[in-house]
Amino acid sequence: MKRWFILLCILLACAALPAEEITFSGGSTRMSMQQGFQTITLGGGARIASGSIELYADQIVLSGSDFRYVTCTKGVKLIDTERGIKMLAQHLFFDREEQLILIDGFVELDDTTNEVHATAFMMQFALEQGEVLLQVEVRLFKHTDSGAMVCKSDVLRFNRTNQTLELKGKATIDWAGDRYEAERITVDLETEEIAMDGAIKGVING
Repeated sequence: MKRWFILLCILLACAALPAEEITFSGGSTRMSMQQGFQTITLGGGARIASGSIELYADQIVLSGSDFRYVTCTKGVKLIDTERGIKMLAQHLFFDREEQLILIDGFVELDDTTNEVHATAFMMQFALEQGEVLLQVEVRLFKHTDSGAMVCKSDVLRFNRTNQTLELKGKATIDWAGDRYEAERITVDLETEEIAMDGAIKGVING
């Protein structure tokens, strides 16, 4: 009876949300309804869905006003079918109001819409703006009509809307048999134009 009462409280709390609807499930549930700060902790194979985003993790904590903040820990998987993206990580923070994803630690990103696969150790993803910021040992692989593009840098900014890449810090690109090295490299993926700044090196075949 107590368990059903807790579940009823959770459903009523979520039904009252003026923001985007959120649904969830888990093997265990804890609630804290302190005035001004409500939290729901889901464990045992937790799952939530908010808009087009589905999140899976060993533990998910919903907190803040209208459960604005989502914190995921261990075995984290994010799937966004609308945007065509999938992420794997151990720690993920999602601000539902700002539509902002932050990951501190190793992350894998698959972007099927743009045929991109990337890895890094920090990521910031502004979903509405379509801007991805990757940091620390960044590797990005992009399928293009001219062949596979392999990008490496300390920092990489990928604008999904404008179809541009900006690499900074020990930036290298291997593409169509050619190699480009510089402190900063920008790529227009639509025109396949490359611009380089600072300590430029390159090997072009052909």
